[in-house]
Formats: sequence, C-alpha cells, structure tokens
Amino acid sequence: MRHPLEKIIRIELLTIALALVIGLISIIQGYLFLTIASLYLVTISFSCSALLEWQSHQTAQGAKHALRAFLIFLIATYLLFQL
Repeated sequence: MRHPLEKIIRIELLTIALALVIGLISIIQGYLFLTIASLYLVTISFSCSALLEWQSHQTAQGAKHALRAFLIFLIATYLLFQL
C-alpha cells in the first residue's frame, strides 16, 4: 500500500533534482532565464514541503516553508520582469 502523500513527496524530490540540474547549467552557461526557472522550481519544492508539513500537523514548519516559497516566488517574478 502506498503512502497517501507519495505524489507530493515525488513532486518535491523531482523539483529539487530539476532545480539542481538547471541551476548548475545556468551557472556554467550564464543564462539568467534558467536561473529564474530554477528559482521557480525551488518555490514549487518549498510549497510541496509546506503541504507535507501541514498534513502531518506541524503547522509552524509548514507556515515557514510557505513563507519561504512566497518570498522566492516574489523575487523570481521581480527578476523575470526586470529582464
């Protein structure tokens, strides 16, 4: 039997891995657009982490992750519009 939150856990791990790969490529190649994409992937990862924390009744940790996701989203969106 699978864990009820397995899909969210997989999405979190996938976005972390993609953010790492895309972030390394953006550092090596110097593409700002890939850096912003990496920041959005980190935002998705933090959002999934916040959902997992809230589902496990750890609301303080979940709120911290949600706030981090929101701040990174704002910064990435600001950088996107500054291009």
